[in-house]
Amino acid sequence: MAEQLLETPRIEPGRAAAPAMERLDYALPDFTRFMWVGDQARDVWQPRLERVTNAWLEIEWRAVLAGVRSCAVTMASPEELLAQAPQWAAEGLSALPVEMVGFTGQPYAATSAAAEPGEPFVFRLVIGRPSDVAAFKRAWDAADQEAIGDLLGYPPCCREFFRRVWVDDAMVDTTWPMAAATAAPSDDDATVIDVDGPAQANILWRWMGARAVPHLPCRFDCPATLELADRLVAVGRACGFGPEMDWLLEVLSWPVEWSALHGIAEIKTPVLKVSTRTDATARRYVVRHRGESYPVEGAQGLSFPFQAPVKLRLTGTRGFQRGIEHAVAVNAPRPSWYATDNGFDSIAAMEDAHRPIVAAAVAALAAGGDVVDLGCGNGALLDKIASAARGVVPFGVDLDPARVEHARTLRREDAANFVAGDIFDDGAIWSPGKRFALAIVMPGRFLEAGPERASALRERLRTRCDQLLVYAYGDWLARAGGLPLLARQAGLELLDEYASERVALATVVDKIPEEERHGS
Repeated sequence: MAEQLLETPRIEPGRAAAPAMERLDYALPDFTRFMWVGDQARDVWQPRLERVTNAWLEIEWRAVLAGVRSCAVTMASPEELLAQAPQWAAEGLSALPVEMVGFTGQPYAATSAAAEPGEPFVFRLVIGRPSDVAAFKRAWDAADQEAIGDLLGYPPCCREFFRRVWVDDAMVDTTWPMAAATAAPSDDDATVIDVDGPAQANILWRWMGARAVPHLPCRFDCPATLELADRLVAVGRACGFGPEMDWLLEVLSWPVEWSALHGIAEIKTPVLKVSTRTDATARRYVVRHRGESYPVEGAQGLSFPFQAPVKLRLTGTRGFQRGIEHAVAVNAPRPSWYATDNGFDSIAAMEDAHRPIVAAAVAALAAGGDVVDLGCGNGALLDKIASAARGVVPFGVDLDPARVEHARTLRREDAANFVAGDIFDDGAIWSPGKRFALAIVMPGRFLEAGPERASALRERLRTRCDQLLVYAYGDWLARAGGLPLLARQAGLELLDEYASERVALATVVDKIPEEERHGS
């Protein structure tokens, strides 16, 4: 009776249940394609999803040790099998290959590709206690889906759903029937379903390797699935995968839309879109999982699942507020120190020198982030960069305390980020764990310091900064014979030059040629 109740769709009064998909008689080859909404989303969430996927591979079999399930199924190359089998054996587990599958490189595939002679392949393995592995092999050979699902710990209601949808109806994607069992259609054509449910039962991230259960749930709010997911997440945390489990549950709580048309499914999320194979239909079917949170890196948009941009009144915008705060300063003459602090005779000369640096920094900081100017003077350069680029937080260090105080005056909202100190001292700006999206430095500073101090700063730049922007003008350019040679003498190498020959992105080199070290 309990299983039957779990399978009964919860239909709102007066609303009809969603019909079955009207499928066409063809199927596309299996494929999966990813497209990120932007560099920032990819840089933050791609490595996190990879860690979640790797953690899940271990959680699958460690759940057997924890008594959550009798067996686990995983994929492993011959090399991975040789490497991991001793670990499984040490835990009293057996690993038995039951199938050879063509290697796709994707975290999820709707169907297995046959292994081709001479092509890469992986084993489909069953892992468990010897007696349970033997029982699984018998069930596998007999194609006994019920026994296989039971040994893998799948809930009875979901095993019945799998038999009916995947085996009997031969569907390659269970999303639509899963949604239809959860809620009534949201439109008159009965081709759009909005579903709610706990994040743990959200299976729409499986193509990206993020899932809290190893099976295909019968509903988006299946209680038995939620219970199993909680136990598996607990196993993950006990194994030291706390951050991975936090990221997993966060991702599964975001809004996501699945749509199907002509055999192609699109899964839209706040940070990426996936295209993959589904059941072929002449009509478009849509499932929207509303979610409960939204990532900082998520794209903005007017359609689901994107978050609409917040429209502020003019007086509430940051630009208007900064204009009010600095109205007097903007209209008043600049103080005498504004240019002379930075070694310029006039404001016009400083503006001309800063212009290409600001342009290069803004281009490098397209995704925002913290930027540090090593030798910031009075912060005029950082003030221009922070005003021109969105999401940028300026930091500066300079030997002259008076210039640093002037920088704090120019950037009152960021006053605490300006430090009086030596750029070569570890404690000046390089607090433990601090990382910068961009560092700005004049290469001549390295030539003024001793080899050991210069080497230490280069290492900090290499390990603590995502990008490095170098610049030079005046005597330094004339003395060194151009920015490329000056950079090489400082142990840096230019990556990309901008409109001005005085500014470029650079990287740290491992060894400085002897003739360049001495400027010859």
